[in-house]
Amino acid sequence: MVTYITRRLLGMIPMLFAISVFVFLLMHMAPGNAFTAILDPRLKDPEQLQKALEQAAGLDRPLPWQYWHWLQQFVTGNMGNSFTLHRPVAELLGPALENTLMLAVLAEAMIIVLGIPIGIWQARKPYSAFDYASSTALFVVYSTPYYILAFFLIYFFAIELQWFPAQNAVGTGPGAGSLVDHLHHAILPALSLALSSFAVYSRFTRASMLDVGRLDYVRTAYAKGLSENRVFFKHVFRNAMIPVVTQFGFDIGNLVAGAVILEGLFSYQGMGYLFLQAVYNRDYPVIMATTLIFAVAILIGNLVADVLYAVVDPRIRYN
Repeated sequence: MVTYITRRLLGMIPMLFAISVFVFLLMHMAPGNAFTAILDPRLKDPEQLQKALEQAAGLDRPLPWQYWHWLQQFVTGNMGNSFTLHRPVAELLGPALENTLMLAVLAEAMIIVLGIPIGIWQARKPYSAFDYASSTALFVVYSTPYYILAFFLIYFFAIELQWFPAQNAVGTGPGAGSLVDHLHHAILPALSLALSSFAVYSRFTRASMLDVGRLDYVRTAYAKGLSENRVFFKHVFRNAMIPVVTQFGFDIGNLVAGAVILEGLFSYQGMGYLFLQAVYNRDYPVIMATTLIFAVAILIGNLVADVLYAVVDPRIRYN
């Protein structure tokens, strides 16, 4: 297993290199840059000022030189300075990454706490009124884009009931910046992010438990006189969780991808919000750094899914 994980981690290096080259070229194919976006055309000699800023940032150099210079700095831990915010990119990433991690952890907790119990109850009472009603509701939730669900949550819980704030990652009143304040602001975007995935967890849990419940060893356990609860939780539940547990790894990439849109919608100051602002302002150093972090999260998520599959299923071994 250690050899497999090491090989997978080393294999991420050329993949991240290819992603960085693609993103770098894609950025420079777009018209304009950060300085064309922020300079006021009413200034005296705006074109001369723009050329001076581009020269200072190295944007007047050939693209291969620009990429090689960025790569040399990046591998040493220097992510450069933001063109528009005039701060080191590493300083911007710290708070943004912290907010996104809190959002992702809270969303994953909601997914597990809501999704798996509903799937278990559906499997215990298949084809009952609860099974049909919950399955219909889950299909509706799953087929609705998460940003549409976010609008409904904002309307009911932020505007009508005023239970939760609809914007920002922290408040401005007493207790602003505390853990409770962070969680209070993260609940709505986390719930929006979790709804579609928790529907998937429920369906996976139900289908897997029904499949395992039909196997021969389960019938043998009943024939030996074991109680229904003992058979269900010791024999059925444990083996049925194999596909559900592996889904956890893939959720890392799903949560990261979903956070980009939702953080912009909620003005939640995380990685997704920082990325959208950087794209809007053509802030190349921030775009490169955030994109690579997203790529690392997705690749790590896929690796975690493969490792968990081997951990929970002893029949699987990576040699």
